Amino acid sequence: MREVSSMQEAVEVLREKGLSKREILSNVDNSHFPFNDEEVVMAFIDLQIECSSDKDFEKLVAYLYFEENDS
Repeated sequence: MREVSSMQEAVEVLREKGLSKREILSNVDNSHFPFNDEEVVMAFIDLQIECSSDKDFEKLVAYLYFEENDS
């Protein structure tokens, strides 16, 4: 069983809350999140920490568009 990263867990929370891939990518670098849901805001903060470098951001893009199942 492979280890699930914080990035993947954060994306799962955001997708379960109904956010699209585009909404996730466009909000990951915001300093103020336009969401009232604390769980969404905390997931974005986790993503900011996990995606602090360009290489890590590219991993997020790859996960969203090439690795994640579109169910």
